[in-house]
Amino acid sequence: MIFNSNSKILLILAHPDDEVLGAGGLLLKAKSSGAKIRIVWLGEGVSARFNPNELNTKTYNDALLIRENGARNAMKVLGVNDFSFGNLYCLRFDQTPILEITKLIEKEINNFKPDILITHNPIEVNADHIITFKAVEAATRPNFLTKKIIILGCEIPCSGRWVFEKKFEPNVYIDIKEFFDKKMLAWSQYKGEEKDFPFPRSERGLKTLARFRGMECGVEMAEAFKLWRIVL
Repeated sequence: MIFNSNSKILLILAHPDDEVLGAGGLLLKAKSSGAKIRIVWLGEGVSARFNPNELNTKTYNDALLIRENGARNAMKVLGVNDFSFGNLYCLRFDQTPILEITKLIEKEINNFKPDILITHNPIEVNADHIITFKAVEAATRPNFLTKKIIILGCEIPCSGRWVFEKKFEPNVYIDIKEFFDKKMLAWSQYKGEEKDFPFPRSERGLKTLARFRGMECGVEMAEAFKLWRIVL
């Protein structure tokens, strides 16, 4: 995939850290070519670790601040200064009508007018990722603007590999060897999200995945995506 200073890339993702895990190398490659990038997180990513009566307590707010600060620091590493935090509760996206989520995404598309849109894929155990994908699918139904957008689904380690049946089958690969170390630096900003190997989101786990995807396409390290639509 070729990026240049005219490229406009919009990421619609469920939680802060999905952008680094699923597309950190792509973002760094695109930024090195002068592309414009906007990231929209629909939810906050920590509330699933709390009981409903613990939401909005000091403990919850402290955890939320840690995640948001991690995202801001990761954005500095990636060189992205256009991003937006959402307020949907983690793993509770289904409590919000999908029409509301779709309308929010439509507004983002109309305002930013991307050439490329990156979101989740439906081969997931994380329900928020699936809902985000379905809302993007609805928001990008073909019209004068959206039919021009290249739409890609990214791969999130853990949640995307733990499904019992069908696995994620990519058909687009981005060579990220040059950018892998910086991707890992961005990932390290999300304090408390990494665990020891063989947890997939460990440093060794992420490197293993990058090498595995690289072997599939003949490079040393790659990120993998599913092309959902392109009009030529």
